[in-house]
Amino acid sequence: MQPVPASTSDVAAPASNTAAQITYAAAADRRHAVSGVAWSYDAAPTGGELKIEDGSGNTVFRVKITNAGPGVFYFTPAKLGSINTALIITLAAGGSGVSGIVSVLSHWKE
Repeated sequence: MQPVPASTSDVAAPASNTAAQITYAAAADRRHAVSGVAWSYDAAPTGGELKIEDGSGNTVFRVKITNAGPGVFYFTPAKLGSINTALIITLAAGGSGVSGIVSVLSHWKE
């Protein structure tokens, strides 16, 4: 495991009622790994959801969120993407007047 230093690309905190998304671009001959994701909404969301995709449309983790949070998910073993494929973490838009934040706690390439 080669940890990647934490950076602002590990956090997404968009405007109200906008999906918070973190995308790790495809890396030649490597795959992305994520071992934890933290999230929160500032009020109870309508349609709240956290999703991890191995490339666009290939869901490897998905959970509905019905409370404001904060919350955290740890993955043991880590969620692994496919070689040469982007990994996309999305906290769905929370609804009118609701803002959300998603943070990847640990990310690396292998």
